[in-house]
Amino acid sequence: MVAEKNFLAFVAGIFEVPVEALSLDTAYESIPEWDSVMHLRLTLEIGSEYNVEIPVDEIANIKTLREFYKYL
Repeated sequence: MVAEKNFLAFVAGIFEVPVEALSLDTAYESIPEWDSVMHLRLTLEIGSEYNVEIPVDEIANIKTLREFYKYL
């Protein structure tokens, strides 16, 4: 399993925010960088980086980084 801190560092790089600004409980739209476009980008980047497939019908239901993390 991917370490939580490594996952958060990866996401921080995508959002271009300090890793300290994130936790697994960071929620969709709780930071300005996480809008609908970034939500889709985050889904694609996580899928590509970690070789996981997030079902299309689940993408809109993911509201926190923890919910993304469970796919790893």
